[in-house]
Amino acid sequence: MIKQTALFIGIILTLATINDPVFGIEPLERAVINDERLVNLSGATLGEHIIVNQQVQITAKITNTQEEIQDFVYIVQIKDENDIVVKLGWISGSLTKYQSFEPSLSWTPKDSGIYNAEIFVWNSLLHQGALTNAVNLEIITS
Repeated sequence: MIKQTALFIGIILTLATINDPVFGIEPLERAVINDERLVNLSGATLGEHIIVNQQVQITAKITNTQEEIQDFVYIVQIKDENDIVVKLGWISGSLTKYQSFEPSLSWTPKDSGIYNAEIFVWNSLLHQGALTNAVNLEIITS
């Protein structure tokens, strides 16, 4: 009976450790992405409507939510109205604990239309583990 009780307590403690958020952060909560926007070359925020051949930067604020260094890849994929990728770019780096960073990627639209910029933050291109949910930014050009 003592062995069964000890085994039961051991199993309960193991399950509590596995499910306790203190012992780890969920994969999509290792970083936060917000404040996604278009900016000009001077860093001034632009609206969602831009002019064809106007160079813009697609930026967002990413924050490491962990108490350890986190490698990251900031990926921007832009699709046109037909869901065809017209731009794909990325920047990689590392964030120290709780550090925030605002990477940006340049894009110059060649045609008028409605575009969707998808922004991803992964731990690497090779392993493709998402650190946060993707965000979208609609861009209208004329």
